[in-house]
Amino acid sequence: MTALNGSSPCGVIVTGHGQFPSGLVSALELIMGPQDDLVAVDFPKSDTAAQLQDNLAAALGTFPASGRVAVFCDLRGGSPFNVAAALSRDRDGVEIVYGANLPTLVQFVSRRTKPDTEGVLTGALDAGVTGLGRFTPKPIPAAQGDNDWD
Repeated sequence: MTALNGSSPCGVIVTGHGQFPSGLVSALELIMGPQDDLVAVDFPKSDTAAQLQDNLAAALGTFPASGRVAVFCDLRGGSPFNVAAALSRDRDGVEIVYGANLPTLVQFVSRRTKPDTEGVLTGALDAGVTGLGRFTPKPIPAAQGDNDWD
């Protein structure tokens, strides 16, 4: 796979199962506003892998042939990932990211105009990991003197 380097903005395709891609793009645009060069390719239950391939090929075709494109997939090994990976073999400048989540996408999209897309991609992957965690609420201790009315 060819690393993404260059000075022009990087196109982005988000793909995955069901309406996950559209939902992720909707959330991103709620946070960051409307985005150019960002396409969601859903894979609804009613579609076949061949239809997904046609849809992803069409999405890739919206970007210049010499342009850089990052494809964010929901998980490795699923049909969206497999089809995107197969399509990337026929085109330079395509990078596939799997395990896409909102922190990863926000980080990447907010910095995709920088010339060092490889570094931006690494930062986005780091944001995806650090954006994952667990919150465990702790009980709030009662303040002394709360029972003064007794």
